[in-house]
Amino acid sequence: MKRLIIVYLLGFWFNGASQEVSEPPGILKDSVEVKGASGESYTLYLPSTYKIDESSPIVFIFDPAARGLAGVRPFIEASEKYNHILICSNNAKNGPYTPNLQIADRLFQTVLPAYSIDQNRIYTAGFSGGSRLAAAIAVLSNAMQGVIACGAGFPKSPMYFPNSNNSFTYVGLVGDLDMNYQEMHKTSEWMAKLGLQHELFLFEGEHQWPPPATIVKAFDWLERQAIARGLVPINEEQNKNSFDETLATARAYEEKGKLLEAVTEYERLLKDFSGYMPVDSLQPKIKRIKKQKAYKKALAIQKKVAVLEDTLSSNFLKRFRDEIAQGKSPDEFKWWKNRVKNLRQKYSNSEDTVYQKMGFRLERQLFALAIESFNSFLRENKVNQIQYTEQLLLVLAPDNPLAHYQLARGYASRNMIEKSLLHLEKVLQLGWTNKDFIRSTKEFIQLKEHPEFKRILSTY
Repeated sequence: MKRLIIVYLLGFWFNGASQEVSEPPGILKDSVEVKGASGESYTLYLPSTYKIDESSPIVFIFDPAARGLAGVRPFIEASEKYNHILICSNNAKNGPYTPNLQIADRLFQTVLPAYSIDQNRIYTAGFSGGSRLAAAIAVLSNAMQGVIACGAGFPKSPMYFPNSNNSFTYVGLVGDLDMNYQEMHKTSEWMAKLGLQHELFLFEGEHQWPPPATIVKAFDWLERQAIARGLVPINEEQNKNSFDETLATARAYEEKGKLLEAVTEYERLLKDFSGYMPVDSLQPKIKRIKKQKAYKKALAIQKKVAVLEDTLSSNFLKRFRDEIAQGKSPDEFKWWKNRVKNLRQKYSNSEDTVYQKMGFRLERQLFALAIESFNSFLRENKVNQIQYTEQLLLVLAPDNPLAHYQLARGYASRNMIEKSLLHLEKVLQLGWTNKDFIRSTKEFIQLKEHPEFKRILSTY
């Protein structure tokens, strides 16, 4: 796969020439066909300033559920500001890397010759599992200028880890309630040790695509990196506006007493705008803030929470792996029930927002671990592990429709029709509204003509 990506991209660099395209700029277009790949397509957005006779940067976006429109929409504002072509696969999604990398390769082969591309500014972006895929492509090819990683870092396999030979820039974006919040901070620290250009932007939110305004901030930073590398000339007006916006954000944080956040923004100004804007006064300001008791206290709490969150997460993961290896819970899930109860009482329901957010992230992390593991076990038909994960989901999230959807799938796969229908009805009782998604679920195909299946879908 590495050879496919590298050979094709190098071939594009030396031989690629854009073909005439009929899509009008400024229009979001879904389901554009991938040539030579039956059933594969992508969503396209050409910025309103796109010109066929001028090269433009391009962003290949990957959504964890292969939703092209969902992947492109958050990037449109940044696309209009910096003239990036946006491409999002409608086929690459969470799952094994080999088929996803093959899908990505066919996408490159279709897209790169079709549009006027700036070969020095090809980017990958993604959310959650799509973020890991975007990073893997950058590592394997070393042909990307940058990665926009939303809500997840690099894949877990060492073959996809970056090293000192990589040269791409890396900007992470993560919500303060995201289950991968600590992971993204660790990824940033790791990139620093490797000496790779990186940045991390936080926003208020859960495990989700970042809001467009946060993505614009990421592209502001990427543009500064492109300027520093001599890839684009500096736009004085844009540079000043970006400086002023960051300075205003830093001052607002300082006024509200959010000193950690203020220092982060002031240090960002110092690092990114030295030589371009007047920043001499920032270093003394940063030193003054760091001497304040409130700053030191907030920093100590932040470090304490990071260690505690890691410890609790590791304990949960170890217990999960031990029990999965046995295919059962030795104490009928009593350990899990007690730990989840304690997590909620002590942290998720805490009056201290820092611990409250930590508890929320850990609960989401456990739920995601169970859901993703269930999907893997279902693909591999590991019955004992499927049954274990079904019970764990009911402990972790008994009122979550997605938990009951998974149970309905699991029971249907084992031809336990009555139990499957029972949980399927629970899915809709708990507020699930996408009936087409249910109808298209492969485990439910055998139920389509069942009277109870029809009744459930017509009732809610």
